[in-house]
Amino acid sequence: MKRVIILAVFVLILGFCGPFLNAKAGLQEEIDARNKQIEQLQKQIDEYQHQIEQNSQKAKTLSGEIGSLNAQISKVQLEIRSLNIAIDQTGLEIDSTQGQIKSAQEKLELHKDALSSYIRILDRADQENLTQVLFKHATISDFFDNLKNLQDTQDNLHTTIISIKELKTGLEQKEDALLDKKNELEKLKNLEQAEKYTLDQTKGQKSKLLKDTNGQETRFQQLLKQSARDIERIKEQVTYLQQNGVSVEDAIKFGQLAAIATGIRPAYLIAILEVESGLGRNVGKCNRADDPPNKSWRVIMHTRDHAPFAQITSQLGLDTDATAVSCPQFINSRQFGWGGAMGPAQFIPSTWMGYKDEVARITGRNPANPWNIEDAFMASALKLSKGGASSKTRAGEIAAAKAYYSGNSQCSKSACNSYASAVLNKAAIIEQSL
Repeated sequence: MKRVIILAVFVLILGFCGPFLNAKAGLQEEIDARNKQIEQLQKQIDEYQHQIEQNSQKAKTLSGEIGSLNAQISKVQLEIRSLNIAIDQTGLEIDSTQGQIKSAQEKLELHKDALSSYIRILDRADQENLTQVLFKHATISDFFDNLKNLQDTQDNLHTTIISIKELKTGLEQKEDALLDKKNELEKLKNLEQAEKYTLDQTKGQKSKLLKDTNGQETRFQQLLKQSARDIERIKEQVTYLQQNGVSVEDAIKFGQLAAIATGIRPAYLIAILEVESGLGRNVGKCNRADDPPNKSWRVIMHTRDHAPFAQITSQLGLDTDATAVSCPQFINSRQFGWGGAMGPAQFIPSTWMGYKDEVARITGRNPANPWNIEDAFMASALKLSKGGASSKTRAGEIAAAKAYYSGNSQCSKSACNSYASAVLNKAAIIEQSL
């Protein structure tokens, strides 16, 4: 009986896993193929960036400016293509993870069936008294064989219980991985929207330049002599900051103050905060006074941020249960990722704790307030400077942007590369008008 059960379970598991493994291999091949496509596109993007840098070093001419804008348009178009591929790739990874979850769930059911069988065997054995057992076997040898089989069944029962626990742990880990992938997918989609916005702006800039100059070099040179600082142009670039209550004038003023204090480029800081605002479309839409319980800070925040958030709000004299923070993402009413980011710079409470004292020292506001524009900008500037942006080189700013986005300055994921490109593209436009 015992051997039959084990063999049946083995056959069932093997029969189920065979097709799944083949499907998994096919999915992995598609994921790898998209990785290669992304790498090829990145090489083309780097080439366009090289053209942009070459044009920037030349004397300003109309043809050179149009050439630079064309290179920027082509570069952003390729970045959008790369993001589309990355979105497809992440979708495949979600499918793969969901397949693994299904496999783990079915294996778990098979182990549970085996567990039930072992328990039934032991239960039947428990129902028989010693006299019944002795008369049941023709020989003493058969009796001891039966005892051995019962011992083996108990051992297998113990092994099956351990396997079920391991499968359950593995299933929970896969479900966490699935939520992470869905969170990554949402960020990629938001980045794609930001890049499309940049593309539209650059195309508009090119059209306006051609219209204003009518293709004439002399008219272009006259435009260059006009005031460099153009508030209207900057307004077009900081739309998300404005939506979150930061005026263009304040963005410029506090961006410049914070950047100068930390040794980074003001345009780069403003660009980071603008892109962050664009990605965080749920900024300040959770933990408000009238929000339902599922939007409470205790629900939407990671537990590591609970104590810091309570401390921050308490020190500032704010109501912990009614101070707005960012929301996590939701799919079909199910939360994935974590909310709780605070203010214009979108610092999570535990991260803010590492910067608040230095912010207070520089701004003179103690305790530092993540909802205050000056403090928020200063915290971002400190984090970016620490990440390498104080070098004011492209490499240093890319590394700092990647660290700001993912916590890893060496991140090579498509989302990290696209985030860094989006920031530097926007910084280049903003810097022309500061």
